[in-house]
Amino acid sequence: MDLTCERMMSDSGRTPFSTHDVNLPGGLLPSQTRLLAGIIALLCILYVAFALTPSSYSLAYEYLGLAPQNPVLGSARMIRSDEWIVFTPYIQIAVNNDFGQFNAHSPYHESLRTFQALPLLDWGLLFKPYHWAFFVLPAANAYSFFFMFMAMAFLSGWALFLRQLRMPVPAAVLVSATLFFAPFVQVWWTSNAGAFALAPWAAAAWLCIGNRWVRILASAYALAVWVIAVSYPPFIISSLLAMAVLVLAFRRDALTLPRLIDAGIAGALALAVFIGYFHDIIPIVRNTVYPGQRQSAGGGVGLTSLFAHVFPNLMTYRFAPLPMFKGSNECEIAVLGSLLPLFTLVLADGARLREWVRGHRGSVLALAAGVLLIACWIFLPVPVLVGKLTGLSMVPPARALLAFGLLLNIGCAMILVHCGVRLERRRLLLLAALLMAGSVAKFLFGEGQFSRLHSAADAIPYLCLAGLAVAARRPKLSAHAATLVLATAALANLLGNGLFNPVQPAGPIFAMDRTAVLHSLQARGSATTPEGALVAPGGFGALLPGVGIPAVNHVLYLPQMEYFRRYFPLMSDEAFNFTFNRYHHITVAPEGDAPQVLQGDLVELPAKALLAHPAP
Repeated sequence: MDLTCERMMSDSGRTPFSTHDVNLPGGLLPSQTRLLAGIIALLCILYVAFALTPSSYSLAYEYLGLAPQNPVLGSARMIRSDEWIVFTPYIQIAVNNDFGQFNAHSPYHESLRTFQALPLLDWGLLFKPYHWAFFVLPAANAYSFFFMFMAMAFLSGWALFLRQLRMPVPAAVLVSATLFFAPFVQVWWTSNAGAFALAPWAAAAWLCIGNRWVRILASAYALAVWVIAVSYPPFIISSLLAMAVLVLAFRRDALTLPRLIDAGIAGALALAVFIGYFHDIIPIVRNTVYPGQRQSAGGGVGLTSLFAHVFPNLMTYRFAPLPMFKGSNECEIAVLGSLLPLFTLVLADGARLREWVRGHRGSVLALAAGVLLIACWIFLPVPVLVGKLTGLSMVPPARALLAFGLLLNIGCAMILVHCGVRLERRRLLLLAALLMAGSVAKFLFGEGQFSRLHSAADAIPYLCLAGLAVAARRPKLSAHAATLVLATAALANLLGNGLFNPVQPAGPIFAMDRTAVLHSLQARGSATTPEGALVAPGGFGALLPGVGIPAVNHVLYLPQMEYFRRYFPLMSDEAFNFTFNRYHHITVAPEGDAPQVLQGDLVELPAKALLAHPAP
């Protein structure tokens, strides 16, 4: 069978996908569009009504000495401690303080205006639409709304951005879903949702709005909402770089002087909002030992990660690293991968691809240059100085995998859309053979171990390929083969990564039994300082303040130098600054006399010093 499908899309943006009105989602009939929109709306309403979230907070129960809890679906992930031990407890703290700026129930009285946006009743709320539900719904449903909002913002935002790159509606929606369910996005999602979901909205507004002042204001607002949500430079810079390369490659017509000036004005307005909101904490964070003084050089990521973009699960067993990569973890080893690169390599119509490349050399060169730049930063030992000149010194190479994955997957999708695919039997067999080669290659990373290298997840690409082969034999489906291939890639990512995060009701998160937690901690040797703060042996992240217990054990976004100087007055200024001038988790050691920095964001304090009377 030889099916050359989908005429090459013209520069005018005409799509080859449907005989219906291409301005409708997927070329569907109006009644079908309304039905699909209604189903999606109903699912969103049910999600929020049942207060569902992807949180791994159920792990907190055992930490706090309570009866174990299990998610409704899936498994809580210990590795997502940035969420269940930090972000979710801080949401609890904001709720417990009636959305005030300071934590009145903490010995530190720390500010809740942090670089991970919390629902606070201040002027910044105007730029936190994802938190507006906290002021009209119960906390559990509002937290569910937050995650639902972010998921819908990701799917619709990236689809809209891809539409502005002149990708047809069905392809844009399917590629957006593929990106959403990519391993990299899912493993970092619960504490960084805003960084991923809100990234494309400013670019989409800048590209699609014709009225100049509306374009400036909409772009500025979207940009401010994005950078306030999660002010994490590695993900922000990676996304900006990827989108800039994509616009340069596929929408050079938009790079006119007036539009570039508008982008500069919008950026200046968003920067003014950002500085205005965080003006008091920006200099504090900039002068911290960690993370304020971090600079990254290029390289350090193994070349195996490059092949993991082509062969799903190449480096992992159920998300966990294979033995050769045991120094890594589920988050650090993840790539923004999918079947799209492999499908493009094998199924793309070669003749039409060569024709398209000849007619779009500028697009191909811009995309290739962007991919090469990011690849050099990830895999080669590029000096820090070069990173400073490009802004990449603020992006650790492992985080730049976000930009690399965006460019690779969107670039491959563009090739499939513009050039079509050939669903020949020999090509499908070659795909199966390459997938098999990837499965066999996992034995190279087992360090002599032959068990626990393959899981049921490794069968998903084969099942999806089999489904593609069956669908290709049906004329009504094979007539839209490129769409079919994109749908297969999206389905593979959904099935393979969709349940990395569990389905966890938020009701129990905001109904914790504080008395039971206190009794459990007292039984484990906790004590109280002369000022009434709990000192519990061990590390609890922000769990204790989250349930409303004033505790020294905490996670401090901002240094609390004055507080700790009272307990450690004899430390030298240099040692004291190195120990406490950082973002850090506070853990307590039953023995010992001096604080220790166990790692960049973890400080261990001796219980003896904390339980003594502090210096005046």
